[in-house]
Amino acid sequence: MKAVYYDQYGEPEVLQVKEIEKPAPKNNQIQLKICTAAITMGDCEMRSPKIPNFTWFIVRLFFGLRRPKKRILGSYLAGEVETVGKSVSRFKKGDQLFGISERFGAHAEYINLSDKATLTTLPTNMTYIEAAPVALGLDSLHFLRKAKIKNKERVLINGAGGGIGTYAIQLAKYFGAHVTAVDSVDKLEMLRTIGADEVIDYKTSDFTHNGLTYDIVFDVVGVLSYSRSLRLLNKEGRYISAVPLLSRLFSNLWVSMTTKKKMMTGLTSARVEDLEFLKELIQTDKLKTIIDREFVLEEIVDAHKYIEQDLKKGNVILKL
Repeated sequence: MKAVYYDQYGEPEVLQVKEIEKPAPKNNQIQLKICTAAITMGDCEMRSPKIPNFTWFIVRLFFGLRRPKKRILGSYLAGEVETVGKSVSRFKKGDQLFGISERFGAHAEYINLSDKATLTTLPTNMTYIEAAPVALGLDSLHFLRKAKIKNKERVLINGAGGGIGTYAIQLAKYFGAHVTAVDSVDKLEMLRTIGADEVIDYKTSDFTHNGLTYDIVFDVVGVLSYSRSLRLLNKEGRYISAVPLLSRLFSNLWVSMTTKKKMMTGLTSARVEDLEFLKELIQTDKLKTIIDREFVLEEIVDAHKYIEQDLKKGNVILKL
């Protein structure tokens, strides 16, 4: 089978398309023929040494200090069940599935996944291309719930134009919030089309000094400084970052202990029931996927370069 393979950290050119042996599934696994997968900024960060601050060391401790332990990137996928292990009853051959591989490996023609993996059947109103990135919405859902989003609250989403951000806008609107989306000017019209009530170009407007405050600030890209984050919150506001910066741990704790404001971060844990919830929203036309560009395996280097320019609107897809 073909796969995007890398055995050292570095620039996009370290990625190679290789022919590797297709592994046989274990008794408790399914083998999925991958049709499409999402390529994310997370894939680019895993490939390169650009993870912020001390987080770099922690990530590398688990995934390889000098060389990557996981040689095939990709987490978000959609495809068809090719083979089913002897003890698998949840899925059958031919099932069309989408979801997440929490151990990477999605940038390949085939992948073996546990029968307990965060997967479910394809929505009837979605293609493989549209379904592949949907599990990114699990991050959006997790953080909005952690911030205890309520009806009619004012929510600011910073870095709203990517995969997590575009799902976060739609979910915040579903929960009844008034949403302000922040990103670059070329993405603002797209953000309006998926429900943002207000849009801000961060390059021309310092939204942290305009006097407006919010119930929730969801910093998808984790770039807002401590002081700017605090300034954006109302008296009982909650700041939450999708990027777990260890350098902010004690300052976040201090704010939470000494004021009514909360500053939070953390890691997500994918759950099948949450993926089913997103599927239900999709099938009732309350959630959709924004696709920017599609690449094939042989274009993977160009795909990573494109994503690292911070130009993508929504999601970038790898077609297999």
